[in-house]
Amino acid sequence: MLYMLVISVFSHCSAGKGTDTLDPDTAVPGAGPSIRSVTPSTASAGERVTIAGLDFGSRRDAVTVAFADREAEIVSVSDVRVEVVVPRPGETLPTTVRITVDGRSTDAFPFAYDYPAPVIESLSALEGAAGTGMDITGTGFGSQVEDVVVTFDGQSAVVVSVSDRLIKVVVPGDVGKRTVEVAVKVKAKLSNKIAFNYTGLQYQNPVSTWSLPDPTLIKAPDGWFYLYATEDTRNMPIMRSKNLVDWTFFATAFTDATRPTFEANGGLWAPDINHIDGRYVMYYSMSVWGGEWTCGIGVAVADSPAGPFTDRGKLFRSNEIDVQNSIDPHLIEDNGKKYLFWGSFRGIYMIEMSDDGLSVKQGAEKQQVAGTAFEGVYMHKRDGYYYLFASIGSCCNGLNSTYRLVVGRSTQLAGPYLDRGGQLMMSNGYTVLVDRNTAFVGNGHCSQIVPDDDGNDWILYHGVRTDNPAGRVLLLDRVGWDAAGWPVIGDGTPTIKALAPVFR
Repeated sequence: MLYMLVISVFSHCSAGKGTDTLDPDTAVPGAGPSIRSVTPSTASAGERVTIAGLDFGSRRDAVTVAFADREAEIVSVSDVRVEVVVPRPGETLPTTVRITVDGRSTDAFPFAYDYPAPVIESLSALEGAAGTGMDITGTGFGSQVEDVVVTFDGQSAVVVSVSDRLIKVVVPGDVGKRTVEVAVKVKAKLSNKIAFNYTGLQYQNPVSTWSLPDPTLIKAPDGWFYLYATEDTRNMPIMRSKNLVDWTFFATAFTDATRPTFEANGGLWAPDINHIDGRYVMYYSMSVWGGEWTCGIGVAVADSPAGPFTDRGKLFRSNEIDVQNSIDPHLIEDNGKKYLFWGSFRGIYMIEMSDDGLSVKQGAEKQQVAGTAFEGVYMHKRDGYYYLFASIGSCCNGLNSTYRLVVGRSTQLAGPYLDRGGQLMMSNGYTVLVDRNTAFVGNGHCSQIVPDDDGNDWILYHGVRTDNPAGRVLLLDRVGWDAAGWPVIGDGTPTIKALAPVFR
């Protein structure tokens, strides 16, 4: 589309004096320079136009030609004709042209400036997050914000300002994929395209300042992640998030009237959430401090992850199954069968469960799979290996906590489990996955691994803030996998700030 401005043309009567209106076709020779026509009347920067008129003289050094506020290069001059090269526009779009001869100027003559297609030369960043500012450098952008559209794979960005060589924009969100193409359209003319990578928003640990020890979570059909934790909030908190980063309190799994009761005055610890046969099945520990032979594991069910949960009672107590400190349950399904893992510093054990997950399978025998250094087990199957995540050290001594997240693996669910160096976990061998740093100590007891929409794996666990050691806060980290198939988390300590998971 062309920019056209119709203006009145005036001619000076003599030596720049007088303002009577004069038709260019009746201009009188000797009355001063005047323009009769510009051919072509529409042109782009760099193109040549011929200006016909009167009294231009023949001395090139006496003549200047201006398109709005930009002086043009003169190719040739005669008394009735000047040939020029249309200049690049400045901040003011050229819509008129004037000729000055020895200080005497013509009146403004209409000229329609035709923009060439815009060209992107560079982006100030080839990757960034939605909502951040970005500069686009190039040519042919004009000067009017309303004439410019910047798109990221079709999603329009907010244009902050425009000049012919620079556009400032805000990177849009909700594009739907990581790598996009940035393009500029000025009126109907489209630029070339340059690739841009979304890095997503950043998050900072902790992702919740609530005390949420021993987290477990599940993604529901409504798109929300539901997280449950040891009841530092009485009756077991339920938190919700759409992105693993922004967590809000939703409800409690139980009430004073519905909470389990098989351990008198016991606390509800270390839950494990699952979806079985259309129901949400939660395993929980119930114990008092020091009650290692009376504590046990129970199960509750709900039709929704939001609860309310109905207690189905205990599965077993320590003194019934002959495993001291029977807490920290975790269910894994393998080859159509369900197995419960549990244990805390008295050995890690597994046992087969019923098909509905609500009881131990009749006749099943427990089997020990790891030694006495561990608690808080979580099982994960990947590429032919079973990974046993667990925690070692003290969980609950504030700044003196020595908790660390560790891992081993096996090609069989029942083991033997080995650390990276080949040591048996049954003999308390382990590979440290997350240790302490200056910001967080006592880091461990992880949740399930959750993949995001870009295929990255994420894990939640608790830790103690060194700047505010009250409670155990919720930490989030991305799990990488090295060439040998071992999980890796950053530098081996909790991340302080990093790129967030991607959920669309």
